[in-house]
Amino acid sequence: MKTIAFLCAVAGLALTASAPAFGADDTAAAAPAAKRSCFFASSINSWGSDRDEKTAYLYVGVNDVYRAELFSRCDGLDSALGIGVQTRGGGSSICDGMDVELLVRSPIGPQRCVVTKLTKLTPEEVAARKSSKKKKPG
Repeated sequence: MKTIAFLCAVAGLALTASAPAFGADDTAAAAPAAKRSCFFASSINSWGSDRDEKTAYLYVGVNDVYRAELFSRCDGLDSALGIGVQTRGGGSSICDGMDVELLVRSPIGPQRCVVTKLTKLTPEEVAARKSSKKKKPG
């Protein structure tokens, strides 16, 4: 996990949220909402990446980690000292890959890295990620 300043570039100030519609069958309406997990761009406090530069990990709040799978390799992601996050759609909430792009500094200027999939890691996956990082020689 990188402990550097994190930049957030937010595309808009308005936040739109919608509550799930409950009808006669409340459990059927609630099931899709349970899979959707959103967070605010400003709540990202750190990040990390895989060496292949096709996956970034966003550390949100105290315990949450989100895996951001990128459309293609994002040159310089693994060695970057800081990244930015730009939300799309006019809000500051991030719910899936279509809501966000990563901005990485490069020698030729900022590079936009398109996120295709965003997945919240389970507590077990977070623990496994932490233990695998401790085992690597420093």
